[in-house]
Amino acid sequence: MTGSSRLTALAACALALTFVVTAVEPAFAKDPEPYNPAVAARKYCGRAFKRFCAKVPGEGVEAFNCLKQNVNRLPPNCRKAIQAL
Repeated sequence: MTGSSRLTALAACALALTFVVTAVEPAFAKDPEPYNPAVAARKYCGRAFKRFCAKVPGEGVEAFNCLKQNVNRLPPNCRKAIQAL
């Protein structure tokens, strides 16, 4: 094998290895955390809470009940979280 063909073969192997690593890497990725409705509600419902429940204390049963009463008007991610609680 000449120096040029060795270099070509090495480059081809490196390229193939790159494709294999790229394809296999997601299989070793950490499992995503399970869906937590309370965390999702805090993340996705802030604006809706301010819009529909401004006069209600910020946390607790009253806040949840207000969002629950307005569930059809909530953004999709917020609605999903409230319905899961």
